[in-house]
Amino acid sequence: MYLVAMKLLHGSILGLVIIMLLISCTKAKPRNDEITKIELATGDCFRYCPVTAVSIDTSLNYGYYGGRYAKIKGYYTGKISIALWDTLNIKLKGIHYQNLRDYNFSVDDDQELELIIHYQNKIKHITVPSSMLPDSISKVFYWIANTYKLVKLSPKKDTIKFETKYQNPPPAPSVNMVKFPSSKSRYKN
Repeated sequence: MYLVAMKLLHGSILGLVIIMLLISCTKAKPRNDEITKIELATGDCFRYCPVTAVSIDTSLNYGYYGGRYAKIKGYYTGKISIALWDTLNIKLKGIHYQNLRDYNFSVDDDQELELIIHYQNKIKHITVPSSMLPDSISKVFYWIANTYKLVKLSPKKDTIKFETKYQNPPPAPSVNMVKFPSSKSRYKN
């Protein structure tokens, strides 16, 4: 009887160990964070600022656009890891994104950053020149902009529709389209 009980106990322990191993090997699901999607775009400036956009959502979908001065040009898609999604959420919570001012202005000589965060059926939309941000917030914004380096990207033939406006700014007007006053009209008596 003792021998039978020991075999049952040994079998039960072995079964529990196997179940625990199977549970630990299954793919973990993303945390139930309040953030459901983010988009960040970097705008042009008078220097060599890259025009880019990234879009990341809770399904771990990743969209990227690289325009003028970007290291990778064009539209790309990919999947991010759960660890990257968790890091993104931690970084955004660390800068208290819900309390950030909803800036919505621009300047001509500085790179503009546009961040859109979807959370709890709300949208936080910030458009701000990079020089207006404190360093701690600027570091997070640029970290997000550079996440494309952490993702295996696949080129996409079609465009990706971003909510941000800076992923594909309108082209500068042609010099031929600008009308200058004639020298005759300027110096009339």
